[in-house]
Amino acid sequence: MKRLISLIIILIPIFNVSADEFLHGFIQGNYLLVGKAPESDKTYQGKVQILEKKSGLVAIRSIDGQRTEATAAVESVLAGEAKVLRIRFAEGESKYEETCLIDTDLDNYARLSCYLYHADGHTTKPGLEALFYNQSAEN
Repeated sequence: MKRLISLIIILIPIFNVSADEFLHGFIQGNYLLVGKAPESDKTYQGKVQILEKKSGLVAIRSIDGQRTEATAAVESVLAGEAKVLRIRFAEGESKYEETCLIDTDLDNYARLSCYLYHADGHTTKPGLEALFYNQSAEN
């Protein structure tokens, strides 16, 4: 992983692409989702598509037949030392936010591991989601 990050840091200036632009392209695609709801032990599975629109990154979540469109953004954390993907969405009256670590799988596709919580910050038991790049998805 350290070698991959070092390679990215070296190549970004060569191609005149910012780290945020690189990550935007890297995380776009179709994912299989496995999750656990916040404040619950209920587990679920579904699909997520991350794509770029004029307004920015969008995550389209499809879980149990319910489709939710979320906003997404690559944000700096730890005083700019790291980048995460933040996804914000609402289901009914509840507003959620999740913070996802961006990593790679063994085939160099994005792998996202996320903490899911209420957007108001009042979450005692956060949810978890893992997003695995779906190589067999239709584009």
